[in-house]
Amino acid sequence: MTILPRETERATVLHMAGSMGARDLDRLHRHLAGLLTLRKTRIVLDFSDVDHVDYQDAGELAKEFEFVHSYRGELMVAGLSPYVRNILLLAGLHGFLEMSTYGANTYMGPASTQDLRAS
Repeated sequence: MTILPRETERATVLHMAGSMGARDLDRLHRHLAGLLTLRKTRIVLDFSDVDHVDYQDAGELAKEFEFVHSYRGELMVAGLSPYVRNILLLAGLHGFLEMSTYGANTYMGPASTQDLRAS
């Protein structure tokens, strides 16, 4: 899985691509911790290019929501395919994460010129 962070007018978007498993969630946590350290507290996880999330690991996203919230931050998941959305719902995340099938750019504003490299 790749994670490409970029800034928009209203939030930091982490564009993710590929399949997500336990190792990817660890990398995601490090990205989130780095953003929170920089006081970037409005974060969107753009899942528009995520083709699969391991059901057994999907519940770990709830912990990431709680982590961001503990810093008074907001975490949203956008660009979900119906397949990935159903995995997250079946894993019980509907009560933790704000999820949208719309793409991150729809409501987050245009990207700045400070796009960052993929990790």
